[in-house]
Amino acid sequence: MIQFYVEPLNFQIVDRMDDIGLSGWTAIARDNFEIMLASPSYIPAPNDEESVLNQVILYVDVTALLELREEIRTKDYPVGKIENRFYGNREFELLDPEGHRIIFAEKIEGPEK
Repeated sequence: MIQFYVEPLNFQIVDRMDDIGLSGWTAIARDNFEIMLASPSYIPAPNDEESVLNQVILYVDVTALLELREEIRTKDYPVGKIENRFYGNREFELLDPEGHRIIFAEKIEGPEK
């Protein structure tokens, strides 16, 4: 899982503890964005009321969206098409190996909006 963020997405490992849970804990970062990934066995199981709240979508504001998409695509990782949204953002999305949706977005300036 960590390799996905390091390889096609170019995150850097900034901290890790391999003795937590079954697969450890890792902090990764790129630019001004940091994600902490923990072994599923380290995170307590949700009760029935909480289970619907565990769906995660990462929404990442970036600059140079087109260049980022091309960078990931050239590493043969499937990426979604570019979409201009009604709320003024240009976006593309992808799924990580565990199925979590990551949406990268950039504010649209000018008449393209």
